[in-house]
Amino acid sequence: MKYHLKIEYDQGTHFWHNYPKEEIIDELLVPFVNGQIVLINIGDGNKAILNMKSVAKMIVYRTRKSLTTTDDKSKVEQMNESEFAKHICTEEIINEAKLLLISKGTSSLLQKSLMTSKNQVFVISKFGDKVIDSAYEGVIKPLFKENGIDVVRVDEIQDSGKIDDQILNLIAESKYIISDLTSARPNCYYETGFAHALGKEIILTIRKEDEIHFDLAGYRFIQWETESELRKELKKRIKGLIE
Repeated sequence: MKYHLKIEYDQGTHFWHNYPKEEIIDELLVPFVNGQIVLINIGDGNKAILNMKSVAKMIVYRTRKSLTTTDDKSKVEQMNESEFAKHICTEEIINEAKLLLISKGTSSLLQKSLMTSKNQVFVISKFGDKVIDSAYEGVIKPLFKENGIDVVRVDEIQDSGKIDDQILNLIAESKYIISDLTSARPNCYYETGFAHALGKEIILTIRKEDEIHFDLAGYRFIQWETESELRKELKKRIKGLIE
């Protein structure tokens, strides 16, 4: 099989023809996802730099044989829908890209965020606080587990790896995030912002006695004083997420 790619960006349209599957993923699809720079041919052996962040649209085609003539290639470039639309495989190649990236053991956070998230919640909170730890053990963990969602907090992981890398990787691969910002250290705000940047489903909680930082004042928080209050409101939010 040969793969061909068309992109539309602010300065026009560009095409790639006759790529093996892995090459079109590694050299074009991953740079597109990560907003990287690639080299493109502009004719007469000359090349130009293209910032993939400027790409507005991408279509991937697949044919059994190479496109070897100008007429063959023009079918892609003219986008003759009646003749060439049947060769579009954009969604399929994205799904295959996810499997290939997993099989390579990729460590890229952006690549991980492209993959299907694990059915788990990553918990961001201060450690070693009796009140917060009690709420985690008595409310947060059991409520999510009751709904079939795994719960991960970094202090429970038995791993010798660098803790900062572990946290970012867990955020990238988790479907849900719960962030309790009670007496939170700066790292908790950083991790919460990282989760927001990846578009994660986030539940924000904080004790009523704590002030919500002004940068987050516009976001919906569960403000709790007792574990009973937290349980009642968190139960509603989890139900909303699942539905």
